[in-house]
Amino acid sequence: MRYVDWLQGFIGSETEVTVSGDVIIGTLTKVGEGTITLKVPPIIYGPPTDTAIIPLRSIEFVRIVSS
Repeated sequence: MRYVDWLQGFIGSETEVTVSGDVIIGTLTKVGEGTITLKVPPIIYGPPTDTAIIPLRSIEFVRIVSS
């Protein structure tokens, strides 16, 4: 089983993703071949969207908080 296939089983789950120097917490909404997409709370003074698109090669650690 590939890593991407494993992650697809957790779509809809609350997820913590660690990238270099940051932790992103949100609901896993999509897993592509090269990226994952999380629905995150809005960020004050941030972009006007509630999604975070993270390249797989940038991910250091993924923790599924609830499934």
